[in-house]
Amino acid sequence: DVVLLKDKKHAAHEGILVRLQALKQTHTHRGNIAHTDVIGKEARQLVHSSKGNAYRIHEPTLAEYVRLTPRLVTPIYPSDANLIVSLLDIHVDSSANQPNGSTPIKILEAGTGHGALTLHLARAIHAANPPLPKLPSYATEQEVEDPVYLGESVADLQEANAESWRAGRGAIVHTLDISEKHSKHARKIVQGFRDGMYAGSVDFHVGDVASWIESQRKSRKAEDPFLSHVILDLPGADGYLETVASALKVNGLLAVFNPSITQIVECVEKIRNDKMPYLLDQVIELGASTIREWDVRAVRPRATLKKAEQKDLSDSSSGEEPVDPVKGQQARDDELAQDLAKNEEKWATICRPKAGQEVVGGGFLALWRRMEPASVAESPE
Repeated sequence: DVVLLKDKKHAAHEGILVRLQALKQTHTHRGNIAHTDVIGKEARQLVHSSKGNAYRIHEPTLAEYVRLTPRLVTPIYPSDANLIVSLLDIHVDSSANQPNGSTPIKILEAGTGHGALTLHLARAIHAANPPLPKLPSYATEQEVEDPVYLGESVADLQEANAESWRAGRGAIVHTLDISEKHSKHARKIVQGFRDGMYAGSVDFHVGDVASWIESQRKSRKAEDPFLSHVILDLPGADGYLETVASALKVNGLLAVFNPSITQIVECVEKIRNDKMPYLLDQVIELGASTIREWDVRAVRPRATLKKAEQKDLSDSSSGEEPVDPVKGQQARDDELAQDLAKNEEKWATICRPKAGQEVVGGGFLALWRRMEPASVAESPE
């Protein structure tokens, strides 16, 4: 079990996240806390250190668990993870209400990292999967080998039941990372939260996106799209857009999360230049307290601008009256068009926060909907 110990006199402090082991102690500047003193107690009860300081026992929330677990990479913090999952608009039905043979919802997260977003995604689809099977253990402390029950060992029965359970899942998060070290660490993080209650909803993979999609096609023996959502949280996301498009269902959601707005712009330009079947929903900047939406789009400048229009624009912007922020931004867009009007064939990318919104940013999220290919959607009657 994992518990959160908070100093009774300093309850506002984040506390100490402890994985309980019978023979271990947790060392603090206020004394050592024996794990045997914690084991068996209920949440909100007190435990005392070797120096007599009182600590209150808490069951960590998902947000506390993500923030306080050891990390190899920077996690997506809970406020951002919650917003991302909300914007993905994931809806699952209870496992009891799903018809037999229904196709499971499959979500690909490329870039497992710490496993923070993985946990939030797994929580979102948890209701779609039946409870994990539990078999009684027939082994005793004296038995070295697995006991045999009806010709099979308990371990074999448990594995068979687990395979059967996995085949009947209604929703799955496939999380992929290029680093085996990071993937193993993230698996421990997911399995460590509340006795691994969400671990069964996640399949961990090591490798690159293209190889994983190809392996899935071979195992499914089909070429049709099979993913309902894709999250790309990795460098060079624009290099995977075409590969992902072939595996994402029509009207499925693609989310790209990057620390820099220029990386989102690269994706926007790649989709436009290569005529990929994506429709941009929105681009937002994630922050500590709120969000602000960004306007990221390609515009074709006018071939010519009349001198009278230029003069009117100059006169209107030099007045003493306050300028409306939206109109002022439009004027700046016109100036951009004027600068680029010498080359009619070039495109300009508008990339700016929408007027009147402020935030301290923590990253950028872009959402696209998968469209029908142009050859299908616009075929002549």
